Amino acid sequence: MNPKQKHNKKQKLIDDYGQNCWWCGKFLPRNQLTIEHLRPKSRGGSDCIENLRLACLSCNQSRGNSLYPPNWVRG
Repeated sequence: MNPKQKHNKKQKLIDDYGQNCWWCGKFLPRNQLTIEHLRPKSRGGSDCIENLRLACLSCNQSRGNSLYPPNWVRG
């Protein structure tokens, strides 16, 4: 995504879901929200809006390229 596309998609996600991390629910200022791919690009995911959510940096980084939520432990 180029910077303009990223800005527009982030705004669309804020409009649709608010300024909360998709995973932990923490409210964050716009500049602290990262764009998270539900299906990581390394696993065939795309930049389409349906595959994107907003996340805090901690949740985004801890999830890596997993298909599961951050810190998910198989039971």
